[in-house]
Amino acid sequence: MTKYKGTVIIGGFIGLLPAGGVVWDYIQYVLGFQSMGYNVFYIEDTKVYPVFGDTWDDSSTTIQRLHEIMKSFGLENRYIYLDELTQQIFGKSRKEYLEICKSADIFINISCANVMREEYLRIPIRILLDTDPMFTQIQINSDQTFSPEEGKLAELAKWHTHHFTFGENIFHDDCLIPKGDYSWKITRQPICLDYWNNKKAPAPKLVFTTLMNWKAGKKFQYGNQSWGQKDLTFPIIQNLPELESGISFKIAIGQTINDENEDSFEKLLKYGWEIVSTLEASGDHKKYQNFIYSSSAEISVAKETYVKAKTGWFSCRSACYLAAGRPVVAQDTGWSKNYPTGLGLFSFSDKNEALEAIRKISGDWDNHSKNAREIASSYFDHKKVLGNLIDSL
Repeated sequence: MTKYKGTVIIGGFIGLLPAGGVVWDYIQYVLGFQSMGYNVFYIEDTKVYPVFGDTWDDSSTTIQRLHEIMKSFGLENRYIYLDELTQQIFGKSRKEYLEICKSADIFINISCANVMREEYLRIPIRILLDTDPMFTQIQINSDQTFSPEEGKLAELAKWHTHHFTFGENIFHDDCLIPKGDYSWKITRQPICLDYWNNKKAPAPKLVFTTLMNWKAGKKFQYGNQSWGQKDLTFPIIQNLPELESGISFKIAIGQTINDENEDSFEKLLKYGWEIVSTLEASGDHKKYQNFIYSSSAEISVAKETYVKAKTGWFSCRSACYLAAGRPVVAQDTGWSKNYPTGLGLFSFSDKNEALEAIRKISGDWDNHSKNAREIASSYFDHKKVLGNLIDSL
């Protein structure tokens, strides 16, 4: 039972980064709060301009894309887009925008996506929600950013009244996330289970899949260590197809930074991975969902930084696999301390543990599928996740 009902504003970048997984990451906050009786609006106000399909002085493609996505969920009257160059507002009139901000009780800035304007600073509860633990805290505690265009997170963070993180082990002695000046609270990805009522059975031959960014950002240097991405962890499982020939392995890879990784991708093909385009697998939220539905289970690594720092981070994508009744085999970031493993969900630290989990799922897929959905219901149901978030304010 939540303590509070009122107007909630969700900040994100659905229009800016329209990959299917990104859409689901943010839209489930909007859908979740709406289903719980909140008056909820989505605001995209990033000052990043633009990314896909637009020229530097024309964001019309981004705006149209955002409108179509919101409309597909019945939320076409629940979004606002602020164009940084023209200062125009789309989705609502300027008067409506100001009234929404004035009446809002809570502003949730997911992934540090939105800037903080005067209108938002008047909202009494302003939540910075860190979905990229360790990377976020490094940026807050140093001058490093992923790109020169990004503002300093230290400046952004101080304008929020509450700070939440997906780094669920932040208070554990072995976790290396620097807390800094903030009292971080723990949260996780909410899943709207009604949107993941999968009726499709997997193909007779099991297919283990994942979607991932190979190297979504540069390495950071912090605490006399380097902090990297998935290109450094994927070699742990790269030859699994050679070891389990009765199973198909499929991967969609995005954000490779440059062409220096072509040799790595050639190796994956030689090992037996099927590489599909990210456009095919996650060009929009429907393709993303269908890619998961067409899978038997997920096999995935985590960013090197999540693993080294023992953050306890758990993938939003893996939570969707579980909700779809697809078992998950995921590299351990310390998350195994917080979730049940061994039936429907498996953690691994090396290739042999991953292989053992794959064979267990192959031997009893139906049982593991059923338990995967039960884990999603127990740990990621939006009513529990968002209710806990509100209750902890």
